Amino acid sequence: MNNRGQMRTVEALLASGIIAVAMTVMINVVKPPDPYVTKSRSDFTRYCYDFLMTLADEEVFDRVMFTPGGMRRDWEGLMKNMLNAMLPPSILYNMTVYNMTQTEVGMEPAFLGTVSNASPEDFRIAREATGADITYTTRSRWVLKIHLELARR
Repeated sequence: MNNRGQMRTVEALLASGIIAVAMTVMINVVKPPDPYVTKSRSDFTRYCYDFLMTLADEEVFDRVMFTPGGMRRDWEGLMKNMLNAMLPPSILYNMTVYNMTQTEVGMEPAFLGTVSNASPEDFRIAREATGADITYTTRSRWVLKIHLELARR
């Protein structure tokens, strides 16, 4: 009888240990998302779209990329200076611009240039990154696809 009571006690201790470990694992696995991080991420994406739309509304792409005679040759340098002035110093950016040309099959992007203040490695180690695309028609009837990636250092 005495041995049986000791075994029951050991069984009860093992069972409570297993339950405690299972609860600890479940608490760590089924953790609700941090609302600040989720809100911050969606706000950062919205900021990226809003920034591109502001540039489009103010016709910055027309002024920076084109002259009355056609495409400006040094537009990447002008765009980089403008983005450096408009974006906070803690924001990394990479803007790629394509000309959407009409073909027999459909629209195909033709690469026009990239403007960036960061390397691809900087984007990999960034705390938070987002991207946005817009299609913009210039006054000279060019259809541009503009892709902007932003990251926080």
